[in-house]
Amino acid sequence: MNAFDIEPLVGYAIAGGAATGFLLLPWARRIPLELHRAWAFDHQNYRPLLNTAEDLDMPRSQRIALIVAGALLCVGMALARGALLETTFVCVLLLGWLLLTVINLRHRVLPDWIVYRLMWIGLLYHAYTGSASAQVIGAAAGYLVPWTISTVVRMKSGQETMGHGDFKAFAVAGAWFGWSALPTVYGVFLLTTFALALGLRVLRRKLAEPGLPTGPGHLFAAAVVALGVRFI
Repeated sequence: MNAFDIEPLVGYAIAGGAATGFLLLPWARRIPLELHRAWAFDHQNYRPLLNTAEDLDMPRSQRIALIVAGALLCVGMALARGALLETTFVCVLLLGWLLLTVINLRHRVLPDWIVYRLMWIGLLYHAYTGSASAQVIGAAAGYLVPWTISTVVRMKSGQETMGHGDFKAFAVAGAWFGWSALPTVYGVFLLTTFALALGLRVLRRKLAEPGLPTGPGHLFAAAVVALGVRFI
C-alpha cells in the first residue's frame, strides 16, 4: 500500500467504526446481561455479575472512544498489512478482542460466547485458505501450556494464578497465529498486565471490581503479533 491508497484506509475506518457502533456496543450490554440471567438461574450461590441495570450503561464519552478505537485498529492493520482478505479477518479478531476487553474491564469476565466464536473463525479461515495444522496445534498449546503451569502453581502454593477464561483466550491466539507465535503472545500479555498493575499501583487507583483485568493484555498481545512481531 502506497501513500496514495487512501480509499482502502477510509473503508477500513468506516467498517471498523460501524461494526463497533452497531455490533460491539449492543453486545457489550447484552452479553453480560445474558450471563447474569443464566448464572442466576443455574447457580444457587450466585454472586451477581450485575447489581443494577445501570451497571450495563456506558457513558457517551466511552462509547465514542470505543468506536474510535475500533476504527483505528482496522486502519492500523490496513496500513501495516495492506488491504487484503487476511487483514479483514484480522480486523474481525481485533474487534472481537476489543469487545472482550470492554466487558472484561467492566465485569471481569471473558465470555465463552465470544471466545469460542473467535477461535472457530480463526481455525476455519486458515483451513479454507490452506493448511491449519499450525493453528490447531496452536489452539491446543495455547490452552494447555498456561493451564499446566497454573495447575502446578496451585498444587504447590494453593493459589490461583489465572482463570480458565485466560486459558481459552490464549487458545484463540494460537488458533489465529499458530503455535510459533505463542511465546510472543505470552510475553506481551505478561508485560502488558504487569505494566497495568504497576501503573495502578503508582497512581494509587482502586479498581471498581476485584481482580486485575486481563483483557487489555490479550488485546495488545494479539495486535502486536498481528503486526508480525515475534520474540523468537
